[in-house]
Amino acid sequence: MPQLHARGVELVVELLDAAEHFEQMPPDHIKKLLRETSLVLGDLLARDVPPERPARTAGNP
Repeated sequence: MPQLHARGVELVVELLDAAEHFEQMPPDHIKKLLRETSLVLGDLLARDVPPERPARTAGNP
């Protein structure tokens, strides 16, 4: 999992750079960056899903 976190940090830097130089970036590079970002973000979110709580029932708040 440290690799996932490290890649997430790298992507943040790449996204900030892309935002500053958007006009000079080829559309295919932007598309690739956004797709990879969505995959890494999805993996991070899946990893951080909180455990499910037992369902509450009447009389058991």
